[in-house]
Amino acid sequence: MANMELRKQALADYLKIDTKEITVCSARINDITTMQARNMLYLVGTKEEVNAGIRSYFEHNLGDLDSTFIGSKAHLDASDAQLVERLCEILSEEIATEILNEALLFIVKKCGDLQSLIDSTAAEVDRGEFLAVDGVEHVFEDYLIYKFREGRCSDFD
Repeated sequence: MANMELRKQALADYLKIDTKEITVCSARINDITTMQARNMLYLVGTKEEVNAGIRSYFEHNLGDLDSTFIGSKAHLDASDAQLVERLCEILSEEIATEILNEALLFIVKKCGDLQSLIDSTAAEVDRGEFLAVDGVEHVFEDYLIYKFREGRCSDFD
């Protein structure tokens, strides 16, 4: 719990407000601690937590990636890469995101290198642009702080 109080204090210091104005949300966004200050949600995490959260997001949302990128970065052979491309065409038309992700995850795990794909994807992401509504990552003390979006903890809890 001390760790959470340190995060809360860091956000309060960053925003120049009292810690009493901050609520720690029970839900975590992208596996990152989420806090509400006034009518804004913030993500507060260490560099390691933020990177892990981004990696987790993409592992659960492979359908967001370009099929050619998947084939190349997951080191799929030509026939598996073609299968990925065709699946993306068929399932994206049906807007079956969850099914598409499960199929892509299965193919990449079985025929390719999931770790390499996720590493490559995470390396290309600008954390600020990915996590913050204003596109800015704020380094404050030991934490990275992102202004996630307007809202309240109850939007996710």
